[in-house]
Amino acid sequence: MKHHHVPAIERALPIERIVEVFEERFGDPYLNPIAELTFEQLTVAFPDIPVAELEEGLSHWTNHSGEKTLSTKTVEADGRESRVWYVHGLVRHRIDSFSSSSGHVALG
Repeated sequence: MKHHHVPAIERALPIERIVEVFEERFGDPYLNPIAELTFEQLTVAFPDIPVAELEEGLSHWTNHSGEKTLSTKTVEADGRESRVWYVHGLVRHRIDSFSSSSGHVALG
């Protein structure tokens, strides 16, 4: 079995933590077209992570390929541009423990 090394930035700021912040604010960020957060909002959401590390983590996940990704875009508001982040992916980040993959569904 091959051991997969997890980069330090992924341990410090896992994508799941980022997605959780979006879920807390927007419900399902994969289906909500207004599920966008500014850097300032993300800084408030992660008070335990230094700003430089947060910038590095956001950059890492924005450039990361996979089932779920973090993207960024520039939006114009009140005549000035700002950068926002949003999540998208082919599947949700969490797999329900009662998934149909077990082939058995318990009805209570």
